[in-house]
Amino acid sequence: MKKKGIRVLLVTLLTAGLAVSAAGCGMPRTNSSSGGSSGGGADEEITGSYTIRIALENSEMYPATRGLQVMKEYVERLTDGNVQVNIYAGGQLGGEEDTLEQVAQGSIEMAVASFAPVVSYDPEFEVMDIPFVYDTYQEAWMVLDSHVGTEMLESLRDYGMIGLAFMENGFRQVTTKNAPIESVDDLSGLKLRTMQNNNHIAFFQALGANPTPVSFSELYMALNQNTVEAQENPIANVVDKRYYEVQNYLSLTNHIYDAMPLVCNLDFFESLPGAYQGIVRAGAVLGMEYSRFCNAERENLMLAELEEYGMTINELSDEARQEMADIAQPAAIESVAGNIGQEKVDAYLDAVDEVLSEISDY
Repeated sequence: MKKKGIRVLLVTLLTAGLAVSAAGCGMPRTNSSSGGSSGGGADEEITGSYTIRIALENSEMYPATRGLQVMKEYVERLTDGNVQVNIYAGGQLGGEEDTLEQVAQGSIEMAVASFAPVVSYDPEFEVMDIPFVYDTYQEAWMVLDSHVGTEMLESLRDYGMIGLAFMENGFRQVTTKNAPIESVDDLSGLKLRTMQNNNHIAFFQALGANPTPVSFSELYMALNQNTVEAQENPIANVVDKRYYEVQNYLSLTNHIYDAMPLVCNLDFFESLPGAYQGIVRAGAVLGMEYSRFCNAERENLMLAELEEYGMTINELSDEARQEMADIAQPAAIESVAGNIGQEKVDAYLDAVDEVLSEISDY
């Protein structure tokens, strides 16, 4: 990506943020005029109607879900209602693994899932399991909005799906029951829930923890019954799933940036008229930007809310985070490289460095 492209992208991001800032994280109004001709050729004849069912495990108030609601309004308005978007939040259609399988098989049209389940289909996404790559949201967003993220989304075509955007999930943090995490030593022997992700397990083991896979839907019960004593998730999930009721400390480790690809069944997407394909793609990007905006706007408020619920919040020192990175990152790289090859890992890390170098002037 050339610097000119970075400038255009920055303007796009700022414009998206300004467009929705007045609405907070509620439903913004779409100023675009309706009309199915948007996004396609004026001479294209469009007939028929279409329904898009989107499944995700998060609640109606989750940033990703709010982004999907923006996408829904945009797509339905721009297609004059010929494309209906129905959102099934809260795991109504199953967990992330189940709904991804349904998308791959064509049982539903779209789903949102975190990287770990997506990896089970497309190993190209495993590079996102490498911890401590990004220090800020802006860094992660710029990389995913560059050719790096675009190529990952397109790679899903080989598995009967297409990636449309990266809905926001946020940096993953560690919560604990008995004591905060302030150094690597505090992770020693800690029975910590992770996703079913061998790369995550590898780097938490390197840090001295006892990582224990537990499904997202069963995590609250596992914490409540002391099956595990700690877990790691973005801040929004700590609030959304009420983990503050069974955890006392939230340590801001920022160990992994975690987005959630919005994936679509490839046959369904290609069955849409070209104009509608363009509208759906644009709506997905708009929803992605809005979910990012919502999460960034709400995180400080959510931390304050968690403190009101009795959680103690602590931020790691730069030295402690660097110590964790020095131990965890090599372990994760070895694990990921064992699955997809060192060459692909090196290419990803080089591409990240290239993009971050280009944006360093802005």
